[in-house]
Amino acid sequence: MLDPRQLQTLAAVAETGGFDKAAKKLFLTQSAVSQRIRQLEELLGQPVLTRTVPAEATESGRQLLQHYQQLLLMEGQLLQKLNPATRQREFTTLAVGVNADSLATWYMQAVAPVLSERDLLLDIVVDDQDHTHELMRTGHVIGCVGTRPVPIQGGIQHYLGAMRYLCLATPAFAARYFPNGVDHATLARAPSILFSRKDAVQGQFLRQAAGYDGSFPSFTIPSAQGFVELTRQGLAYCLLPELLLEDDLASGKLIDLFPGQYIDIPLYWHHWRVESQLSHALTEAMLDYCGRYLRQDKVKQAEQ
Repeated sequence: MLDPRQLQTLAAVAETGGFDKAAKKLFLTQSAVSQRIRQLEELLGQPVLTRTVPAEATESGRQLLQHYQQLLLMEGQLLQKLNPATRQREFTTLAVGVNADSLATWYMQAVAPVLSERDLLLDIVVDDQDHTHELMRTGHVIGCVGTRPVPIQGGIQHYLGAMRYLCLATPAFAARYFPNGVDHATLARAPSILFSRKDAVQGQFLRQAAGYDGSFPSFTIPSAQGFVELTRQGLAYCLLPELLLEDDLASGKLIDLFPGQYIDIPLYWHHWRVESQLSHALTEAMLDYCGRYLRQDKVKQAEQ
């Protein structure tokens, strides 16, 4: 039988990236942390962590982390049922992966009813929408919003809807960099914005809208609001979600560089098959909200 203390220690090392930091988090000595990990590895007959800096979970370690997260959820749910009166003021924390644009637009409004009705806290981990599923696969979160259309092994996915992105800039920026319209030469010189170096959406849009497959100068800003502010200041052009920009377009502060051209990013909610009442409530809240506020004109992927 797996020792919960060893699983807790594995989670702490994976979260902090080091044995010394995990020891401080758990109020243990570093040797005690090392001993627990060694005992766990001896039990399994294989490593659960890489001996790198930072330390990372191996494939076996990731499976253990998923199991540990599910155990914590089920234990909290059971204790609430057995003794609800004495646990009314205790909170359960769920770690979820969310892309920055969803967090800046619809996510908090969608889950607010669940947070207000239940003793629930969220530990939100932000990443690019094409990579949030990796947070779930590695055991860091119990669910994630992302673009992966098929379930992760051992998980379930639900289609949420699509977010539409327009390629926008200030009139002054357009006059400076695109005085005679947008072409390949001007796209090669005009600064844009990326969420991170693994962000491929801007390049995908330029290939689709302008047939441009070359390089372009870019800022790197891991913040949806940072995208908006830099664009409003006339320092760059970029793809921005329409949910953030109705006033800017209506007032003329921003203009569409490619009228009639856009890119729709389909979003999915992924979670593990073993689901607690709290995570189920989050799922239902997101499906209800997104069904009303995200674009539903794309054909839904078959849910599994």
